[in-house]
Amino acid sequence: MSLAALSLSRTSLAVDYGLSVGPDYHTIIRQWQEAIEHYTLPATRQPQSLEQTFHELVTTWRQETRFTSSVTDMAMHKAYQRIIGLGPAAVPLLLRELERHPDHWFWALYAITGVDPSTPEQKGKVQEMAKAWLDWGREAGYTW
Repeated sequence: MSLAALSLSRTSLAVDYGLSVGPDYHTIIRQWQEAIEHYTLPATRQPQSLEQTFHELVTTWRQETRFTSSVTDMAMHKAYQRIIGLGPAAVPLLLRELERHPDHWFWALYAITGVDPSTPEQKGKVQEMAKAWLDWGREAGYTW
């Protein structure tokens, strides 16, 4: 039922049953309609794109792990785990993020792809590991 129909039916009920309509009646009905619209159509409840979800998770992860030095703690963070949960569709987003701002995305990339293109000599060197992953992504046909 549309909001107009709901409003009309309320007005009809008041008239049909001989109820008097006070000076605040229309204000109350308008506010009621606005509340229905707010709770059924808010922007925050619209379906998000994968990219929006990814960026929100990255922001949360960065904010909540900024003082963490343990890579294990970073990778076990709930936002990081949710990024892994996005699956293969997150790989190009992770590679783009790695290109823009090299960070500890290697665990997530490995968890999703099952590949580790970095050499033992590169371990612990974020810039070199990032380059190895970006090279791998290009060779594997990813675009970002």
